[in-house]
Amino acid sequence: MQPSLGKMSAYKILDWQDRVASSIEETVAAFLEIGEAIATRWIQTAKGVLLLQMVPGDDASGAIYVFDRRRDQWYMLSFEECEDRFTSEKFDCAFSEYDLFRLAAQPGLLMSELQPANA
Repeated sequence: MQPSLGKMSAYKILDWQDRVASSIEETVAAFLEIGEAIATRWIQTAKGVLLLQMVPGDDASGAIYVFDRRRDQWYMLSFEECEDRFTSEKFDCAFSEYDLFRLAAQPGLLMSELQPANA
């Protein structure tokens, strides 16, 4: 059965290795500041962070990002049927359907989902 949002892909968007942050909270806050956004979902594990980032006041502006704490890399998740128009409810459905927790727990799995930046 085809997943409801189609195929999921991952794109490496930011190398965070040169950024200085004393905590994961500071790392996430700095990332959110770049997009002038807020995190409406924040799932944190020892190896990664999964965020639903939204524009304040726009309930259908969400995009899903994963931070790999070991590699200091940010990734954006993209779906054929939805890229950056997630609502909190749509994120919750995708979280379960695509087992997104596994990407926060083991962000190295994203390497198999990676697409070229110009795809």
